[in-house]
Amino acid sequence: MTTATQSKESSNNNGTIKVSKNQLPACCPPKDQAHWNQHPRVYLELSESKTASCPYCGNKFELEAENL
Repeated sequence: MTTATQSKESSNNNGTIKVSKNQLPACCPPKDQAHWNQHPRVYLELSESKTASCPYCGNKFELEAENL
C-alpha cells in the first residue's frame, strides 16, 4: 500500500491506516496526508496487537499481515 492510499484512510473517515513492514517505523501524520503538518510528527510503536493510535489526532495504524 502506498502512502497516498494511507492518506485516504485516516481516522477522519473512521478508516485505519495500513502499514507494511517496509514502511516501519510508522509515523503520524503520514507525509502524503492532506494535512501532513497538522501536528508534530510522532513515531508510533505497533505493539503486540500490531496496532497503534496517534495521541494527537487519533489516527489508527495497523500492521498488515504478511503474505505467505
